[in-house]
Parts: sequence; C-alpha cells; structure tokens
Amino acid sequence: MAVVLAVMPLAIEVAFVLLTVAMLADWLSHREHRRAYLALAFGSLTLLVLLAPSLSQSGPYGPLVTDFGIVLFLVSGWALLMFRDSFISLGVNIRRFAAIALVLIAVLGFAAQLPADTQEPHAPLQTIALAAILTAWVLCVTEPIVTLWLASRGRPAVQAARMRALSLGYTGLVAVIIVGTLGGVVVQNPAVQLVLDLVTLAIVPMLFFSFYPPTWLRRLWSQPEEEELRQGLHSLLAFSPDRATQADSALEWATRLVGAAGALIIDSDQSILAYSGVDEAEANAIAHRAMASPEALTMPLPPRSTTTLVIPLDLQPGHGSMVMVAGPFTPMFGDDEVIRLRQYASSIAAALDRVTLTARIHALEKAKTEFMNIASHELRGPMTVIKGYLTMLEGGSLGNMPAKAQAVLPLMIVKADEVNSMVEQMLEAARLEEGHLTLHRERGDIIELTELAIDSFRPMLSDHPLDLEAPPEAVHAEIDGERFQIVVRNLVSNAIKYSPENTPIKVLVEKNGGTAKVKVVDQGIGIAPKDQEKLFTQFGRIQREATMHVAGTGLGLWLSREIARLHDGDITVDSAEGEGSTFTFEVPIVS
Repeated sequence: MAVVLAVMPLAIEVAFVLLTVAMLADWLSHREHRRAYLALAFGSLTLLVLLAPSLSQSGPYGPLVTDFGIVLFLVSGWALLMFRDSFISLGVNIRRFAAIALVLIAVLGFAAQLPADTQEPHAPLQTIALAAILTAWVLCVTEPIVTLWLASRGRPAVQAARMRALSLGYTGLVAVIIVGTLGGVVVQNPAVQLVLDLVTLAIVPMLFFSFYPPTWLRRLWSQPEEEELRQGLHSLLAFSPDRATQADSALEWATRLVGAAGALIIDSDQSILAYSGVDEAEANAIAHRAMASPEALTMPLPPRSTTTLVIPLDLQPGHGSMVMVAGPFTPMFGDDEVIRLRQYASSIAAALDRVTLTARIHALEKAKTEFMNIASHELRGPMTVIKGYLTMLEGGSLGNMPAKAQAVLPLMIVKADEVNSMVEQMLEAARLEEGHLTLHRERGDIIELTELAIDSFRPMLSDHPLDLEAPPEAVHAEIDGERFQIVVRNLVSNAIKYSPENTPIKVLVEKNGGTAKVKVVDQGIGIAPKDQEKLFTQFGRIQREATMHVAGTGLGLWLSREIARLHDGDITVDSAEGEGSTFTFEVPIVS
C-alpha cells in the first residue's frame, strides 16, 4: 500500500504533463487564441501540481515558491475564464473586472504571506487571502459550468453535446482541486487517499476528452443527426423547386451533421448558390478565400483549418464546393468529419444536378407544347382551305373534272381528314399539357355519338368491313360529345391502320351496370404484352417491322385515355401478338 501511495502522485504528475504537452502541441499547430488559453490553463495547473511537494517545505525559497503557486493558480483560473469567453463572450467590462480582481487578489495573497506548510495555523489576513484566492478560482470555473450547460439547451445535437462536454470538463477541474485538497488536508486513511488519487488520475483523460473530443466521441454526438439525415436525404433527392432551395436544405443538414456555425455552397460558375449562418459580406469573403486556392478542389482531402473546411462538389456543369464554417461550439474538423461530408457532398451534387436536369426537361416540355400549339394552329387554316376546295371539286361546284381526277378525289379528302385529325390531336394535347382542356358535358346518346364518329371513317373502310352492334335503346351519359367522338375515331383509326386488308372490324356498345363500354375489335397484328405499356404514353409508338410504314404522331391513344379519364372512365386493351386487339372505352352512364 505504501509503495502504491508513493507512486500515485508521480502518476498524476505524469498524466498532467502529458495532457499539457498534448494541448501545447495542438496550440503550436493551430495558433488560435482559444487553444492558447487552454494550453496556458493546463500548463499553469501542471506546474502547480509539480510544485505541490515544494509548497510544504520550509526554507528561504518557501515564500517565493508559495507566491509563484498563487500566481499559477490564479492564472489558470483567468485562462479558463478566457477560454469560456471564446465560446460565449463575457463582454469587455467583465473581462477587465475579472483581470483586475485577480491581480488584486494575487497582491493580497503576496501581502498576507501565506505559510508554505498548509498544516500551520493561519492569521486572519491569511485566511481571508486564501478564501479570496479559492473563491476567485472557483467562480472562474463554476460560472462556465452553469453557463455552458444552460446554453446547450435548444441547440443542434452536435453543438449541444460539445457544450455539455465542456461543462463536464470544467466540472472535472473542480473535482481535481477538491480531491487534491481533501487528500492533502483532511484525509488520513491510506485507503481513502488511494481512492482519491485514483479518482484524480481517472479525471485526467476525461478532461482531455471534454476539451479535445476524439473521433469516436464526435461520431457518437452526431448519431442523432445522422438518423435524421437519412430521412432528410429522401426529401433532398426526391423533390426541390429550384437549385437555391435545394442548396439551402442541403446546408441545413450539413451544418447539423458536424455542428458547424455556418456554411455556403459555391456553384460551378463561382457564384454563391446558398449560405447559412453567415451574412452576405462574410459569405463573399469566405467564397473569395476558397476560390483563391483552386487546388482545394482537387486535393484528396480538402484543406482543414480552424475556421473553414472546403468540400469539393462534382457538379454536372463543372466543379463547385461546399465550405463549412466552424463556430465556437463546433467540436473540430477531423478526418472523420471530412469523410462524412464528402459522402454527403455526392448526394448534394446529385440533387443539384437533378434539379438542373428537371428544369431543362421542363423547358423542353414547354417548348414542345408551344411548338405543337403553334404548329397545329398554323396547319389548321391551310388544311381547312384544302379540304374545302377538295369538297367543292368533288361536288362539281368548280366545273367538270376528268374521270381519273374524279376517282382520286375521295382519297385526297380522306387524307385531308387524316391530317386534320392529327392537327386536332396536337391541339388537344397542347391544351391538356397546359391545363386548359376542359370538358363541355351534356347529356348525350353514346350509340348516336359512336355512329357519327364511325361515319367520318366510311371512305377509309372500303377494304375493312365494319359492324356496329349496339342495344336497341339509347345509352345516355354526361359527356363532351366532340371529345367522345375523338376517342372513338382514334380507336377505329388504329384498328384500320394495324389490320390487314379485308379483315373485319367490329364496334360494340354495351351497358355494364353503371357504365357503358365501346369496344373496338380488330383482327390485326396484335400487340405483345411487353409493348402494351408503351401504348398509352405520350409519343409512344411500337417499333416493329410490321408497323414501320404506319403514319401517326403517337399522341392518339395517350390523348384518348386522358380524355376518358377526364370523363371518370378509362381505356383498356386486351391483345396478343398475331391475334388482333380489343380496345375498351368505358364511361359512366346516367338513367
């Protein structure tokens, strides 16, 4: 037991020396005021620990050593208070007051000539001086304990954990002083003394972890944010109205992930796409510094400093970057944070590129719709004139025509009608995409409307016998008559196009409970199951050798299904390759 008790003070001294060396090395590599204060505080305490055996020795240098110990003790308290000030500012007046008060207390300690031996009785002035020294140090350390802990409430998880760790670190320092005081003054039992020494020794690594959190601890702090980040990535990749909004959302998650105070995203054109936690002037200054080092975008690991961390963004138009700005409560930027941010950066780049592609696709869709609108309007006028003159020629209004010319006029009129049908489809498709396609519903007889639609195809049916089977009584529905006929014409037109000559086409009108069905049945080439998915897509056409010669826009079936669904109905297909097809147009009926 005696040997262990003799070794424990040496172990504590070594532990404090190693702690101080680590903090000095950190300060020398970063040269920050905050790290300097921490190195000064622990350096002073370590010297005090090393001087502790000499404080109880009498001799000519006893008073000098005691005074030096007072200075070290108060300097450590001041440095710890300044370290706290680097997180939450005390204000100029409080800092000045604290410094003056500590100097006056040190002078009081010198004047009182505190005895080197702590066991000697103290004069009243010495007692007052000792109490003032201890009270001043305790205030310098306990105030940060309370302030940092209270300030952690309501902050993001990583920052809150950092502040609580600092509060625990200050608590550990108080515990070291209390344990050391008890061990040196009150405790006489060797076993109790050993326990106190072990507690002191155990507190040293806690101090290091509190003020310099290791990777595993920082990862533990970020776990709650990473769980939410996984959910946030879904929304980040699933939807965003524009790149700026997307970037703002991405920055929110990035800052929370590492506890940064602010961040900004620099676009591929070197403009600031979004910034958070900093004002516009600061964002511009940070962006300027980041762009001043273009190598930062190509280094394997981005350059790290005490204030910023640059993460490359490999955007589709070119290189951009995300700059994270450290704040007073940011734990630190280590390799682990860099790796996680680089992984997150790939998601950000994908999300931003997706918004860009979506915008381009939207612009192309808009241009396509505008083109269809303009083209169909421009074509409608000339085709109306052509159709009118062809009809006049056929009726003899413009004089007699040779027999050969008279024979081809019906075909020319049919082809003119075919072009008009395509123009009509383009116009309807444009209205549908613009949201301007509205139905003019009226009570109408589905059988009568189906007959009217079929009559427009009579000239084209010379090679295709067509039978219409319908109930004897009328079948009424609230429908847009013109658009209902468009659907029937499209279905009959497809049956004609994709059926061999002289094969019959059948149109069936059936009542089925509260709905009516118009079925168009052909004995054509049929449709393979794998191709049926493409039938009702916009501009979707089946690319097969047997259909390459068939003209069409690829809008008919898509437009027909959309019109059917606007009527609260639908269009379905039942087909097999080589066995013909049955298209069913179903709408609700009224009594």
